[in-house]
Amino acid sequence: MYVPLDAVRGTLSCIDALFRTVALSDLESCQLFTGFPGTGKTTELKRLAARLANAKDLPTHTIYIDFEEYLDRFAPISITDVMRIIAYCMDREATIAEGKDPATHPGYLEQFFDYISRTDASVKSLGFGAYGSSLMLELKNNPSFRQKAETALEGRFQQFAAEAQEVMAQAVVRLRRAKGVFAERVVVIADGLEKLTPLREEERGRVEESVETLFLTHRDLLRIPCHVIYTFPLWLRFRTAQLGANFGREPLILPMVKVHAPDGSPYEAGITQMTELVRRRLENLAPIFGDDITTTLRPLVEASGGYPRDLMRMVRSLLIDVTDFPVKPVDSARVISELGRSYADTILGTYLDVLVSVAKTHELPKENAADLALFGRLFERWLILAYRNGEEWYDLHPLVRRAPSVQARLLGA
Repeated sequence: MYVPLDAVRGTLSCIDALFRTVALSDLESCQLFTGFPGTGKTTELKRLAARLANAKDLPTHTIYIDFEEYLDRFAPISITDVMRIIAYCMDREATIAEGKDPATHPGYLEQFFDYISRTDASVKSLGFGAYGSSLMLELKNNPSFRQKAETALEGRFQQFAAEAQEVMAQAVVRLRRAKGVFAERVVVIADGLEKLTPLREEERGRVEESVETLFLTHRDLLRIPCHVIYTFPLWLRFRTAQLGANFGREPLILPMVKVHAPDGSPYEAGITQMTELVRRRLENLAPIFGDDITTTLRPLVEASGGYPRDLMRMVRSLLIDVTDFPVKPVDSARVISELGRSYADTILGTYLDVLVSVAKTHELPKENAADLALFGRLFERWLILAYRNGEEWYDLHPLVRRAPSVQARLLGA
């Protein structure tokens, strides 16, 4: 099912860049990586893990952590959340490498439970122990208990952080001892943090403030005793200029597949690969799109702007709505129009200046911080897409460019 897209995403893939940093760093690196939902971030990170494991010069043991398993992604996050989850996962990985069962050798989980129990005796009365995954699930699903744990840690945070770092460092030593030459280098991939978002608009401020605090205020604590890669919410990339400086390099964004050049002309290599993406899902295009896909499938590819999720949304709509196959050009035009209306409905007058500026310059706003922050919000809503060929550049989603309000501004009406 995998379709290689590196060549049509830019000159140097994000995975190449992440790999080189890990491979060439004398000290433990800390990198940031993000992208739109549905662009294949997790797939790319798992490719990276496999590539690192197979590196002949310095074999690497990778610990992949899906933070969605341990966090309520709609609630504010804290540095204690991140540190306890990483410490738990690294300790568990080392226990498995040693041939032991983490359920009967809870290690850090027991240590953490005892720690918060000593600080708040009421924790012991909640009716679950430190063994297995029950504690981690309770911290995710029980907001009142999570608050108890957070409060218990606040007064002794430095001790908690030092102990968590020590558990991580010992896990690296244990992994190297257990796996020998296959763990000369250890890398943690912390995935899922890019999905942190409020469930209700009135909670946006609290959630976003917690994310900024995590990645800016507590940046030093995000550096752990091995290489680490964190995913992070898209909007943060444009909220502050400090992000890249704080982590030693600019965060990486997994770009869209380039299906057009900045001047709007088609980019055939990208269109071919996006077509192949659909072919791999359907196996045979002809029964669905007919013998001439240039009038049925190609318009969907071009309208998607190289965004795989939007392309598959439109293909799925055709499969559900059309009863007479193969589809006709009018069917493709209809689903493009329907998705276009959904984008047009999100465009407010206050957005138009930034949208028009990006459409004309393909660059980030440079006039003021407010426009840059607004750019991040539009980026997060997929109204603006990122591409790369040499330098990173930006463009409106093709369906946003078609919106009447945007067209009127671009034409000077």
